[in-house]
Amino acid sequence: MPGTEQKNPHLAELVDYLKDFNSTTVRLEESYQRMQQKVETLNLQLEEKNRELSHQLDEINALKRKFDNVIESMRTGLVAIDLDTNITLFNRAAEEITGYDREQVIGRPYALFFSREEAGSRDAVATLHSGCAFKDVEDVICRDDRVTIPIKRTTSLVLDDDEQIVGAMELFDDITELKELQRDMQNKYTVEALGDMSRQVAHEIRNPLGGIAGFAALLERDIDKSDPRRRYVQKMIEGIGALDQLVSDLLLYTRPLKPKFRTMDLIKVTAEVLAFARLKYDALNRLQVHQRYAVDRAPARIDQQLYHELVLHMFQAAARKLPSGADLTIGIRTEPETRHIMLEFSDNGPVPDPEAAGKLFMPFSNIAGKNNRLELPIVKRIVEIHHGSITTDVTYQRGTRIIIRLPLKADVNTG
Repeated sequence: MPGTEQKNPHLAELVDYLKDFNSTTVRLEESYQRMQQKVETLNLQLEEKNRELSHQLDEINALKRKFDNVIESMRTGLVAIDLDTNITLFNRAAEEITGYDREQVIGRPYALFFSREEAGSRDAVATLHSGCAFKDVEDVICRDDRVTIPIKRTTSLVLDDDEQIVGAMELFDDITELKELQRDMQNKYTVEALGDMSRQVAHEIRNPLGGIAGFAALLERDIDKSDPRRRYVQKMIEGIGALDQLVSDLLLYTRPLKPKFRTMDLIKVTAEVLAFARLKYDALNRLQVHQRYAVDRAPARIDQQLYHELVLHMFQAAARKLPSGADLTIGIRTEPETRHIMLEFSDNGPVPDPEAAGKLFMPFSNIAGKNNRLELPIVKRIVEIHHGSITTDVTYQRGTRIIIRLPLKADVNTG
């Protein structure tokens, strides 16, 4: 009909679709905004977790560095091995004790660097194979320079978080100084016991010895000088004198000594004592004695009487050992950098082998078929009383050289 508007059904349907689309768009936008909020929240939570993880990782790294520092700062050697007995850990103390660098040993078999006796070994490998831990086991190891040193070791298994065995480890200490201290203490007790005995023995020997010496002197006086028997009497008197000297040396070696130190010039004192030593032990001038002093003065705090005995006994030992015509050189020099005086006795006699050199300061040790007696052990004791050291130069190839190091006393007036 004219004047009446007809509605287009398609237009109405389009309008409905647009309304639905707008409604859906609004809902999607709201959902997107909610999702964005959730994403932002998750990002914040993730950042927080990352910060926590980073903090925890820093703490773990700090703990690892602290653990590594503790391992490296230990004075005890630490070595760890895996199931194949390859070394996996080797700390700085282990390097210092063994002489090996960790680059040499890491990843390589334990047995290449630590000698093992399979039947009796109580080390990390034995612990790995047996499951038994060992504590404070005394053993020896051979250093990289082939020097054998005593050690004390403790071993244990290494387990993972599931209590499964993944290797073994051992802690070990160089006990060289402890062993030397034990030997010194044992020597001290031995010397004290020997001192008690020697004083009694000296009393028992010297009483009849004095009588024998008196009768021998009378016998020598009564025998005519042209009588060949007089030579046997003189030999008897010499033997009595040697025996009396031995008793005196035994008492000097074993009795308690209370030194009285005062500062003196070692060169002056040494020269004076050597003059007397030649009269007493080399009256026939069998030895060619040379004195070589590298400095004008060598001040040291010494007990004068004990130092006299030191030089006398060094000279006596040389005179008894060296053949006629041999050279004996006494030298003195100083080491200002270490604040020590070096007193050297060297000769051109037979060169001692390393085993003999190690026995020179042992009482009555047998060296090359000859008895060492007590001269050098007495010297060693006197040197130690003076806070010094005495060694044999094993590199000296022209005879024997003994080096005595005494503390240097500088900037003083000598007596």
